[in-house]
This record gives sequence, structure tokens and C-alpha cells, in this order.
Amino acid sequence: MSCRFFACWLCSTLVFSFIPEGVHAVELPTPYSFDAGPLGKLEISGGADGYVYGLTGAGSDTNKGLLGTSTNAGAEFLNGLVELQKSEGLVQFTFEAGGVNSLTLGTRPKDPTAQKWSTGPFRSAYITIAPSQNLTISAGQIGSLEGYESGIDWKNFNMLTTALWDVENAQSVGVTATYTYGPFAGSITFSDGFDTNVWNYLQLLASYTANDDNSVTLFGATNLGSTGLGAKFYGSATRPYSSSTVAAAGAANLVNSSVVGGYYSFTPGNLTIVPEVQYVWSTRNPGVGLNGYSSHFGAALFVNYKINASDFSIGGWFEYFTSNGTQGWFLNPGAQGVGLAAGPTWSPGWAKKHLFVRGDVGALHLINVGTPGSSGYGSSGTGRNQAIFLVEAGVLF
Repeated sequence: MSCRFFACWLCSTLVFSFIPEGVHAVELPTPYSFDAGPLGKLEISGGADGYVYGLTGAGSDTNKGLLGTSTNAGAEFLNGLVELQKSEGLVQFTFEAGGVNSLTLGTRPKDPTAQKWSTGPFRSAYITIAPSQNLTISAGQIGSLEGYESGIDWKNFNMLTTALWDVENAQSVGVTATYTYGPFAGSITFSDGFDTNVWNYLQLLASYTANDDNSVTLFGATNLGSTGLGAKFYGSATRPYSSSTVAAAGAANLVNSSVVGGYYSFTPGNLTIVPEVQYVWSTRNPGVGLNGYSSHFGAALFVNYKINASDFSIGGWFEYFTSNGTQGWFLNPGAQGVGLAAGPTWSPGWAKKHLFVRGDVGALHLINVGTPGSSGYGSSGTGRNQAIFLVEAGVLF
């Protein structure tokens, strides 16, 4: 085990996943538990899913448009993860490994990968110290405090994610402390945001839960220094983390950004409503190619309705996003648009919480394609609209 991996493992095993995840469209099964002797009770859970898709606005081999592919239909594996967790006692831990994927409305479907993180196939690997019921301290490859949406699709109302999710920090190596006092809770994380291997990223989160049906969460983050172009960045199916850099990913503004945002969760009966707003910005930093102020604003409304005692729920969201400056945030520098996603989820009674099938329809319209020279959709690269149709199936345990 390398020193780098051991540091990630130790840090990530101390993490605390505090972010409220709302009412899932897919009801998650109870993890399997077993007695591991001196380790105490351990729990194992996981899942796997994939989808078929058809989309409009694909490009061509000569002019690929914004999607960057000439494929307008296909099938993809989405996520396959197994989690081993100890959630009781003074010392706790979580290991989560497998291949990960995501699909943000307006972007092209892509292959899953187990080479995205500094910890290889381990999406999460952390230890948590819980000296009391109110305080936890966690460290390792940990989840972000930013945003409402999860990076794992079966924890969201839809399999499509928004532009807000696309510009947020995801997993990173760091230390998190969380304290709860009655209905109030707060977390602070210091990490190498965006998995850069440069430890200078601070995140804060505060939450107030009025009752079972109402809660509000505020979050913020900032880079306390400057992260250079040679720092590491998330890998992909075509570019492993070992060879991925900030420069190669064009992510200088992301890793040197600050963010503020918040969301409110309201659950009257079978309906869950969650509005969210978020503002991300980076300032002038010529040393890493940032020659001026640049920002991205996003707002979204998430809705999910469970149809009484049936096997169905219906989830959807609406979003608005806009950016300014010459830096690329979502799709193109200066891009502005609106998007909508909706679809049913079915979890049959005979396999309740272990099998799910859902459909999704998403449509995105670019009010502004972006700064001069930016490419839109289609073979001409001038299209402003993209629609995608999806059918997904998965198993959970």
C-alpha cells in the first residue's frame, strides 16, 4: 500500500456523510449486517444499474457539435458499487468501491470508470471517530458538502443531474468534523478539493431541521490558496487519474473557485419539494491562466411524488443556469439555458427495494450558446436544443 493511498484511506475512513439526501425516488434496502468478531457489526450494501438512451442534437464526424459524438442512441453501464461499513462504536469506517458514472442533462453519455479518483476503485474510504452522539471526526476519501444532488443516481429523484451538480466538488481527500445540537447541525471540511492532491480547500455546511417535513441547508466553500495547472484532477474512462491534470481538464477556474448555496426541503405527505440556488466564482489569477472574474449561477426545483401504496413514484426537476466571463463552467463560457427532466420510477412489490426500473425524459434549451466561437448542438454546431430519452434498470442490496 503506497503512502498516498494509505493517507487517503485513513483520511476517508474518518469522514462523516452529513448531507441530507431527501426522500429517494428509489427506496434503498436495509444493508445486510453480520458479526465480524473484534470489529463488531458490519454492514454491506450496494447496487448496479445501466440504461439505454436516444438523443437529439448529436454531431457528426466532421462537425461534432457540443455533444462531441455522432452517436444518437446506445446503451451504457451506469454505476456498480459495493459498500462495507461499520456505523457503530467509537471507531467507524466506510469503504465504497466500484465503477462510477453520471449523466448531466446537456452532456453526452460516457463510459463508466474505476480510475476517476486518487484512491483508484475506492470512491469512498474513510474512518470516523465518534467520541459522542453529537460529534464526529472523519478523514479519508470523503464526499463533498456541496449541493443537494448525490453522485450516485439511485439516491436522486432522476438519473439525470443538473448544471449545479456539474460544477461542484465531488470526492476529495480531507478531514471533516460535524457537530449536532438539537435541530441544528454543522460540518467543516478541509481537503484537496476536486482530488487535486493540493490541500487548500475549505467547505462549510449548516443545517436546521424544524421537523420531519421541513429542513434548510446552507453550504459554502473556497480555495484558501492557489492550485496550479500541474495539480491532479478527476480522471475519466479515457484519461486515468494518474495522468489527469488541471491543465488537461481545463479546470483552473473550478479548482480555484468559491461557492455559496443552499436548499430547502419540504415534504407534505407523499410529495417532496426542494428548491436550490448556487453561485460559483473564480477571481483573477494570471499564474494559472485566469485573467479576470468569472462566475456561474444555477437554480433548480426538485420534485418527487410517491403514488400512495403503489409501486410507482414520479420525479422531476427544472433548472436555470448562466455564466459570465471567459472561463468554461457548464457546456461553454457564457452559456445560459434552461432544462427540464421528469420520469417515473417503478419498484415492483415482489422485489421491493431490490429492483427498480425508471424512465427519464430530459430537454435543455440554450438561451445563449456562449461566447463567440462556442459550439452548439447538431452537425452544424449551431443548435440550441438537446433532448434525451432514457430507460434505466438496476438492482440494489
